[in-house]
Amino acid sequence: MKDRFGRDIKSLRISVNCECNLRCFYCHKEGHKSSERYLTPEDFEKIVKTAMKFGIEKVKISGGEPLLREDIVEIVRRIKNLGIKDLSLTTNGTLLKDLAYELKEAGLDRINISLFSLNKERFGKFIGGNLDDVIEGIRIATKLFYPVKINYVVTTANIDEFNEMLKFCKEVKAILQVIELIPTTEPLKKFYYSINTLEEKIKERANKVVVRKFQNRKKYFLDTLEVEFVKPMDNTEFCANCSRIRVTHDGYLKPCLLRDDNLIDIYNALKKNEDLEKYFLECIYRREPYFRKK
Repeated sequence: MKDRFGRDIKSLRISVNCECNLRCFYCHKEGHKSSERYLTPEDFEKIVKTAMKFGIEKVKISGGEPLLREDIVEIVRRIKNLGIKDLSLTTNGTLLKDLAYELKEAGLDRINISLFSLNKERFGKFIGGNLDDVIEGIRIATKLFYPVKINYVVTTANIDEFNEMLKFCKEVKAILQVIELIPTTEPLKKFYYSINTLEEKIKERANKVVVRKFQNRKKYFLDTLEVEFVKPMDNTEFCANCSRIRVTHDGYLKPCLLRDDNLIDIYNALKKNEDLEKYFLECIYRREPYFRKK
């Protein structure tokens, strides 16, 4: 299935909740606030089952912090049992050490873990939570899943740890995903740091470069370490190659990460057990690149 701009629809990102046990200062909560509306594991199963009719083969589960849901293992199991080829989850890692084995058994294929800092004091100041729990979760995850990606959002407050992050990811055998901050508010602008310079440095050191079709993104290999750079801001390549539809925790289809004015409400349809295909068709029709080449 393609949208009006010829972009394939291949993946679905599902936010299963809005709650989080950390307080990352840059978190945009995918544009949504807490809601009294609540989707069940059966609801997520129906959504994915419909999405597969449109050719979607990849699903990523996110939050909030998805591991806060007591039924997260059931959600993973229900989605995987539908036959999804690639089921991943993104987490802040604080609860991972206690759930990693269950998630693996339920069918989770791979995992992304956010890591702002390797410094306990800095981690506590900007993120909150216990850094030791996150590191333990990462070490367990790298023994169970492949790949494990470390999401390192680069800001002016943690750019000095770049080389340390490279060493850590090489040690634990994780992929380092360097992510450019999206300054969604005026106060965040002072924390913005362009990652172009970092990418140039890695490019010079890389002994192998692979270009991913998705967003034309480059993967750099430094011997056993793999590094990727994610630049969504003002990035026409990011938008031109976007193949994702999103589902909010409170029952909306979201055609674009950076917009909240074109959502499709499927909550009542789910509760009435309606066919969801027409809602997906409308969502696909509303998809358009947020940043476009002039």
